[in-house]
Amino acid sequence: MLKWVEIDLKTLAGNVRAVKKALEPGVSFMAVVKADGYGHGAAAVGKTALENGADRLGVLTAEEGAALRGIFKKAPIHLLAPSLPEEAPLIVKNNLTPTADSINFIRALDRSAKRTAPYHLDIDLGLGRWGLKPEAAEALLKAALKFKKARPEGVSAHLAYRPAQNMTEAEEKLSSFSALAGRLRALAPGLKAHAANSAILCDFPHWQLDMVRIGNLMYGIYPTDVYKKKKQGPPLPGLGRPWKFFARIISIRDVKKGESLGYAGEFTAPERMRLATIPAGYSDGLTMEPTENRIRITSGFRYWGMINGKKAYFTGRTGIAHTMLDVTNIPEAGLGTPVALHVRRTAANAKIPRLYK
Repeated sequence: MLKWVEIDLKTLAGNVRAVKKALEPGVSFMAVVKADGYGHGAAAVGKTALENGADRLGVLTAEEGAALRGIFKKAPIHLLAPSLPEEAPLIVKNNLTPTADSINFIRALDRSAKRTAPYHLDIDLGLGRWGLKPEAAEALLKAALKFKKARPEGVSAHLAYRPAQNMTEAEEKLSSFSALAGRLRALAPGLKAHAANSAILCDFPHWQLDMVRIGNLMYGIYPTDVYKKKKQGPPLPGLGRPWKFFARIISIRDVKKGESLGYAGEFTAPERMRLATIPAGYSDGLTMEPTENRIRITSGFRYWGMINGKKAYFTGRTGIAHTMLDVTNIPEAGLGTPVALHVRRTAANAKIPRLYK
């Protein structure tokens, strides 16, 4: 196998348990597995998450939810983005819990349902992607309560929060959202309120409300560094990265100083070099940015792969299905040597085999 992704489910399970441990009693845990589990595989991640403390799964669309329902027969599956009215039959058929921000969708859900069909109202707190304006929420809920089968189960919000940059604003919006949720509960008792994603859980743990929606932390990524500025340890210590991408070296050659390589000689070797080629390129999710050729005004930034803990820097321009690496100072690199690569998980080609450990 020339390239593959390794996913350590033991590490993932430990991350899920760490999140669960950080929650207050009674707070529900939604494991977010949208975009095929952030590239880890939604089915494998969902199973691991549910077995280690998650209460429900979260995806973006009805199509994603329907695909998972075939695997998870009983687990609650929540749709994080609003659905179109014409998707209501699919949602009802697969017992999915949708997000709603219009009376038209709620009406369609009610017409499609044969029994109670829950939904969550979404409030726009400034992110601007979707959701009701806070001042419109009570009127819409009053109108929606006339439907007998489509029934409100929760109220959600997604904050436009960037760690450390707008903490005061985020605190104010979380407080106002909590107050709004209280007013909506007066109309529909039992509504579950949720606004905390990974960043909110880390920086505002007192705003867990009734449920948290966790993606990044589950995959071993701290979405905030506020704790570093406070000279503290991470809020959830011990998280690990379960995802690693590898490609094997398929060619090695020695290059003379001044020798030009690549299309139109786009790279000129500044010294004697030993170069390796791997069968992975930008179609696999690697960067398309070129290495600077000759003159550097600044030190710049260079991408690299890792071989036995040593950096093998990208050389020249990454191709659609290949990349050259500088292994001059890595003598143990040879044909077949695996190279660990930094690839954005959701950008990695879905056809690359996933190996679960």
